[in-house]
Amino acid sequence: MTNESHLIEKILLEISGKKHVIWDWNGTLLEDVEHTVNINNQLLSEHGLPPISRSSYQDRFSFPVRNYYEELGFDFQREPFENLTHRFVDLFLKELHNLPVKPHMRQALSHLQRAGVQQSVLSAADQESLDRMMLHYELQPYFTFVFGINNRQAGSKIGRGLELMALSEIDAADTIMIGDTLHDLEVAEALGVEALLIADGHQSAQRLLASHSRVLTLL
Repeated sequence: MTNESHLIEKILLEISGKKHVIWDWNGTLLEDVEHTVNINNQLLSEHGLPPISRSSYQDRFSFPVRNYYEELGFDFQREPFENLTHRFVDLFLKELHNLPVKPHMRQALSHLQRAGVQQSVLSAADQESLDRMMLHYELQPYFTFVFGINNRQAGSKIGRGLELMALSEIDAADTIMIGDTLHDLEVAEALGVEALLIADGHQSAQRLLASHSRVLTLL
């Protein structure tokens, strides 16, 4: 059995009995960490700042993203944060055709769909870009709701999560949030739902385990 197949089994076991699964997008369903690091390094180079490695990125990346950019040394007097985030998204989408949905996650989506479990996406990506990605990967049939935010600044998605919960009409006790960052844990707590974190994305397993006991890895 591959590590990926084992991870699917662990995910399905953890969410057994739930009627609604809310998925994070970037880093959870979409394999985009390396691409994100590359864009970060392109922007860092343009601003005369040192590059960042994948492991360092996973140890430092956080929400709100503005704080993470400040920690890396970006000067918002030189270039406004909003400009940087627009440039990041444009560069991100430009290479979308090279980014895969994680094969084991697509398998999990199919399994849950067959089981009649409602599934949603809750992302810090802007709604327009998120909708574009859903179309590109032909994932719309899996999801009842696809919720992004109304700007490209990758801020909190708690407000949108509350809207999603109200529309879903499924009890919080029957819902679980699956993501790859501590912000997904914050969102789950704000929504009053359980959280399952997967250490295969934008933050390291050590960081996730320091704050939450339900963390899965590929190993």
